[in-house]
Amino acid sequence: MKYATTVAFLCALGCSAMAGAQEASWVGQFTLDGQATVIGLHQPADAPASMDVPAKGARGMPLKDFKFTARHAHFALQGGPDLYTFDGIRSATGIAGTVRQGARKGQFKLVQLQPAGAPLIRQLAGSYQIAPGRVIDMGPMDELGGQLAFLDSKTRRTGPLNGLSATRFVSGPSIGMPYPFAIQAEFIKDKHGAVTALRWTEGKQTLLAKKIAPHRAEEVTVVNGDVTLKGTLLLPLTPGPHPAIVFAHGSGPTTRNVGVWNSFFVRQGMAVLSLDKRGAGESSGDWGKASMATIADDWLAGVAMLKARADIDPKRIGVHGSSQGGWTGPLMAVKSNDVAYVIVRAGSANTVRDTMVHEIGWSVREAGFGEADAQEAQEGAGRLFDNAGLPWPQFNALAAPLKARPWANAAWAVHMSEEGWGRGWSVLNASYDPAPTLAQLTVPVLWFLGELDHNVPSAQTAAKLAAARQSSGNQDFTVVRLLNTGHAFLDTTTGNNSELPTLSTSAPGYWDKMESWLRERGFSQR
Repeated sequence: MKYATTVAFLCALGCSAMAGAQEASWVGQFTLDGQATVIGLHQPADAPASMDVPAKGARGMPLKDFKFTARHAHFALQGGPDLYTFDGIRSATGIAGTVRQGARKGQFKLVQLQPAGAPLIRQLAGSYQIAPGRVIDMGPMDELGGQLAFLDSKTRRTGPLNGLSATRFVSGPSIGMPYPFAIQAEFIKDKHGAVTALRWTEGKQTLLAKKIAPHRAEEVTVVNGDVTLKGTLLLPLTPGPHPAIVFAHGSGPTTRNVGVWNSFFVRQGMAVLSLDKRGAGESSGDWGKASMATIADDWLAGVAMLKARADIDPKRIGVHGSSQGGWTGPLMAVKSNDVAYVIVRAGSANTVRDTMVHEIGWSVREAGFGEADAQEAQEGAGRLFDNAGLPWPQFNALAAPLKARPWANAAWAVHMSEEGWGRGWSVLNASYDPAPTLAQLTVPVLWFLGELDHNVPSAQTAAKLAAARQSSGNQDFTVVRLLNTGHAFLDTTTGNNSELPTLSTSAPGYWDKMESWLRERGFSQR
């Protein structure tokens, strides 16, 4: 399965504040003939300067004739046949000046961002209550380079926060559009330097939010065989023993900081364990050479660690699985009696192979090809997954005619290489069928599906979950089908990746349902 997650995709389309410590970045827009175009400018210390144009899905476009002095800025962008030339005056907060394209002339403005390091992000992360029933959760998101991400529990507004200073952060009108600024967050510190509140400005309204749900973070290590997994355990400062939840991450090299999820669960009075997947972050091993069962055992090593702690309630340890975690989370509960419940977000009940085929079909459709092409791509990808274990010459011969098809660039399976992770991983996992595991699930289950999910066949999954519930006799097996949402669980009308940069709100019925479900069953402390 392709491991570029939805959030990483969004980041590539305009989350321009993902600047490294040695990179200068600006966000803003230029206007020609009354039409504004949002841009991001990056000046790395060790690479050429580049520009993002989120509305075009373009990131890292090289700049020409880049010249910066203490006072002036000059650079040019080749946008197809058009050359855009920028000349501006630098100030302490940004750059402003004139843009030209042929005979056309307009203005541009760029605001300089201030990269926030991990220690500052950790200090700002947490939950801020504006009013009863309205909380801003925020936390670092590794898929955004450790950038701060937020969620407003009332409006469901979500997105990245870009730093303008150590205490002032901003967010654009949507997840993939960093400008113009639609939200401003000003963090307030006490005389000891501790963050106690924030001023949240949206539109013309500024609200004061008090920091709540105090907790501490503990770096932890767990071992599964010859693999050592590193992670972070968040612990409420309220008296224990605490209920706990373990994250079963999605596909690819996922790591511990997953944005608002960490803060959301600790706000429920729960300990939160998030590990770097094997071969990612600070963990050893290789996720590309691991089966679903092996990954489930990794997360279960975390459960065992929690169970041995005096400050954790061993009877209230559950798992939240996202995407690929919809396969590994249920496996955990069947393999071990120490898992008290399972929550799944956007997980498939189909085989891994059929799920990947579904995903590839939609990738081809989203690339503008018709249904016949999508079906051809699905059939071809299915043959490749079925034969991934062939010696390379035979496999390459099987893939060669597919690479010549016009839709090939939209079907990642066609490009599995001799040395890459795809073939070996597919041999281990493509045939995995979760049906026998799901039929054995007897702990409480809460499973969320997006009706427009292009990564997971939601209708087929719902039917298979209904069959599993009947087979297991599990009376506490809840399936929630969310309308108008895709794999990212954002409000959408199509589920297409091309729409993602314009989205700004989380789908209703996920966060609130999860909170009430945990509380009603005594799995949270609230």
